[in-house]
Amino acid sequence: MTEQAIKLSDLDPDSFYTPEFIAPIMGFNKSELRRYCRESGINSRLSKNRITLTIDDAKAIKLWIKERNTPSIEEVEQDPFV
Repeated sequence: MTEQAIKLSDLDPDSFYTPEFIAPIMGFNKSELRRYCRESGINSRLSKNRITLTIDDAKAIKLWIKERNTPSIEEVEQDPFV
């Protein structure tokens, strides 16, 4: 049997999902995604202060990671001969 891959666009945008459910879809393990949620502050906290994510939260974390990994102007190597 072939298992179809789930995409974020296939999920209900009005629901909350656990990092354990969303992490494999995004290509992370659950502890990585939890760490990104805490560092970025992008998450929703429900009862007992549990971390949950909406589809918009998952997309925002993806953008946050891309922006975080983009080198700043100072970090880009300058050519001394220009």
